[in-house]
Amino acid sequence: MATRLAAFAAALLLSACGGRQAADSTTKPPSDPFGLPDTTAAAAGPVPKVTWALYRQVKSLDPATAFDYPENTVIATLCDSLLRQQPDGSLAPGLASAYSYPTPTALQLTLRPDARFWDGSPVTAADVVFSLNRHLDPETGSFYGANLERISGISASGDTVTISLSKPDYWLAGELSAMPGVVVQERYARAKGRDFGTAAGGTMCSGPYKLAGWEPGAAVRVAARPDYWDAALRPLAQEIAFRGVSDAATLTTGLTTGEIDGSWITDTSNLAQLRRNPSINVHLGPSMETQYFIPANLTGVLGDVRVRRALSLAFDRRTYISATYGGDAFVPRMATNPGTWGFAKPAFRAAWDAAPELSQDLEQAKKLISEAGATGKPLVIGTSTGLATVATQANAWLQAANAIGLKASLHNVSPENYINFFTDPGARAAVDAFSTTTYGDYADPAALANTFIAPNGSQNYSGYQNHAILTILENARAEADPARRAQLDIDADKLIMRDLPWIPLAHPPSVLALNRKLTGVPTSFVYMQAPWLAKLGAAAG
Repeated sequence: MATRLAAFAAALLLSACGGRQAADSTTKPPSDPFGLPDTTAAAAGPVPKVTWALYRQVKSLDPATAFDYPENTVIATLCDSLLRQQPDGSLAPGLASAYSYPTPTALQLTLRPDARFWDGSPVTAADVVFSLNRHLDPETGSFYGANLERISGISASGDTVTISLSKPDYWLAGELSAMPGVVVQERYARAKGRDFGTAAGGTMCSGPYKLAGWEPGAAVRVAARPDYWDAALRPLAQEIAFRGVSDAATLTTGLTTGEIDGSWITDTSNLAQLRRNPSINVHLGPSMETQYFIPANLTGVLGDVRVRRALSLAFDRRTYISATYGGDAFVPRMATNPGTWGFAKPAFRAAWDAAPELSQDLEQAKKLISEAGATGKPLVIGTSTGLATVATQANAWLQAANAIGLKASLHNVSPENYINFFTDPGARAAVDAFSTTTYGDYADPAALANTFIAPNGSQNYSGYQNHAILTILENARAEADPARRAQLDIDADKLIMRDLPWIPLAHPPSVLALNRKLTGVPTSFVYMQAPWLAKLGAAAG
């Protein structure tokens, strides 16, 4: 998770919980977080071959080092996690047929007896222990080690795996439904060594598709497993080729000609054109993503909360959302997207309804800038003119900042170097703030919030500290009851929205472009973690 924001920055080199009714792109979904369907209509039959576009080529198939859209999208078709995210954000059994917390400091999982790797060998408790321990081993370089920091030991007995915890951790079940919970075959991974997860070494998993070929710079090819252990997810598409397509115009052309059958859209600059395309359906669904303006440090003008509040008040979110999403992203009332509500939805909905929508108020913003003594003070915003969405956001923030009396300027870097704002403290030293879109591993607002609130949070770039918020999140992590945990999440969100360590800009939906001849996939953000392509098939008629 340390590079999640960087991941989306790289994606830009190119860019609620709904009910279960089928998505229909002929009727535009309402511009609110609660009317979005989480799945498309069921497929009527199989298809022989599908070409799926990613914003770039896949770099790794190792779940420990998978942190971005291309890697997660492909691994989710190849591999199974211990628990499984559902389209509505809830958790269900995966490789583990059951799980429970026998004590607050132990999580116990019972493995399915019928799960098999691609080579036919059973998925064993030893494979689970090995896979989890890889994240805890610094030699692996896992992006998720910090998420599993409370694990003090992992043991296996028969088909039961027991995870011992140094402190209660009711967030762990969610993590085990994401990349940290993916199980790989120990024998294969050890044999491949450093080549594991690369084009040279491949991988060995138990998912509905198996790796059929990997041509670096061209495509990753997967083939259906007719003997997949989960009969409800036996794949309908017999072959899938994942191609990197970094240019929005090329993607649009490919979707129009049928050379490309589908893609999750990370760059919305071509959204209006895609909607007019008679060859495809554009589906919007619940998302766990939020666009933020992120302080790079708190030693400059953004160290004063009044300045952060003023900037939030200065930004015209409705105009931005209209231009970028055709009106179909959502103005924040809370710090994270309603698509993160995987449990206790009525409580979160009530909190959303009670919270004020972030609206523009230039006079109040100017007043706050004056009170902070910040009039005329510099604000340097990181941007890249080579990244359309980043540049649009940066220019909008520039305009907003100057309109309320700050002396804002842009610090432009190449598209290749924009990622350095997320990975290099030296690069961040040149700016006061930058923007991007990010998300958590599973549907819980705390899954994202903790990454920028905790002192050692993987996305706490500015060194932000707020003991009150941290204490609430720590209590949420230790809370077994979902309803009480949701209330703690809500309490933390109120303080986050007051202090604005990150300034939420918009809650976008998930955007799926799909050939009209195809259907069956979910429309929600679940495609990042669960076997979402297994039900892709031919549309009726």
